[in-house]
Amino acid sequence: MKRYETIFILDPDLEEEQAQSAIEKIRGIITQFKGEILKDEDWGKRKLAYEVKKKQRGHYRLIEFTATPPLLTELERNFRVMDSVLKFQTIRVDERKASSSKAAPPVEEPLEEESESEG
Repeated sequence: MKRYETIFILDPDLEEEQAQSAIEKIRGIITQFKGEILKDEDWGKRKLAYEVKKKQRGHYRLIEFTATPPLLTELERNFRVMDSVLKFQTIRVDERKASSSKAAPPVEEPLEEESESEG
């Protein structure tokens, strides 16, 4: 089995129960297809780079796991039909680089106030 990591963005307006239900569904699909979850990180709510489904913020989640192609097909099918998921991306992790590099959550930079300087 090969290693993959998926980052998905949940609707920030979901109740805590609904968000946990969506996360458990994703985790359940991975384990049901005999995948192994290696890492599960909650990156919290962050500002999106651009508006998605009329939302400006999203709840980011990273899951690293081992999988077979049928698992990936089923996982992505579920991401597409879940209303609570705004965006998702799954990539294969290179085994050599996986041990040396660690994924870090995106740094949320403070919004800079524009000041007008008189010339």
